[in-house]
Amino acid sequence: MEQQYKIGLIDDEEHVLELLAVEISMLPGFEVGFATVDPLVGLEYARDGMADILITDILMPELGGLELSRKLIDSGIPVIICSGHSKYALSGYKVDALGFLTKPPESVELAEVLEKAKKKLDSLYWVRKEMEDNYNVVGDKLGYRQQVYKPSEILYMEQLNKKSTVKLEDGSEFVLTSPFLESLKKLRNRYMVRVHQSYAVNILKVKNLYPEECELVSGDRIAMSRSYKEDVRRIFENRRIN
Repeated sequence: MEQQYKIGLIDDEEHVLELLAVEISMLPGFEVGFATVDPLVGLEYARDGMADILITDILMPELGGLELSRKLIDSGIPVIICSGHSKYALSGYKVDALGFLTKPPESVELAEVLEKAKKKLDSLYWVRKEMEDNYNVVGDKLGYRQQVYKPSEILYMEQLNKKSTVKLEDGSEFVLTSPFLESLKKLRNRYMVRVHQSYAVNILKVKNLYPEECELVSGDRIAMSRSYKEDVRRIFENRRIN
């Protein structure tokens, strides 16, 4: 079955949304993911994964299409500008818009620009798949510094004063400013096991177990508290060779 690409539609004119929805319904491989006259709602829908491709007007109350496009510039969602003002076409390219449609959009032009967006998404699919499966990124949202790491490279996490410090095999570390369990969830590593009120370890990196601590392959010794150490021992129990 051919993959269906979801199209998000944002325009403060209802009849334009209806027209676009009808045109898209007749194109194989595409469907409307959402349609809204509220750009702020549309932005949240797009961020929540309700659209693979976005078509947006430029002049709208509260949030214009160009600013909306800037907010999605790192999302990987191709943005298509649809406006009755052709003078804004050049501005669209400044925010990496994939194309420009004039209102009312012609069927052929709509089909062409959606095919262009589809090709862009297809070319990035396997790259994104690899990244989603094997890599995480931490850093500030402004992009001044971002660190790429593999979840499998994590040794352990230590919680102190509402900050979680995550240690990696190469000796580097990064900090998550969130409670322990929330930080653990962010790491997306199913092998992270809590061994202490303040520590979680990557169970695949455990080299030796001692009465009150576990030794990792890096040589780090992490304290195990009474509340958690029996759980850790049970994990290894069925692998013991007597």
